[in-house]
Amino acid sequence: MTRPISGRTPRHLESADDNAFPGDPAKLAAAICDTTRDPNPPLRLALGPGTYSAIHAARTDRLTALQAQRDLAESVAFTH
Repeated sequence: MTRPISGRTPRHLESADDNAFPGDPAKLAAAICDTTRDPNPPLRLALGPGTYSAIHAARTDRLTALQAQRDLAESVAFTH
């Protein structure tokens, strides 16, 4: 019997049902294999229903927060 190494498995996955992935496992595997043959593969691969939208929303929120700090960030530059 295998067990995850304590502290290494994200909590939300520890109790996840192995059949909980809503996507097609064959399509998932094919997409991963196709990506390995890409001469310029993405650093991170967003796969699964809703994954792109969730990541896009999170990154958009972070970008908005960063943009709100632009004036402050640039205000600390040395003046000559």
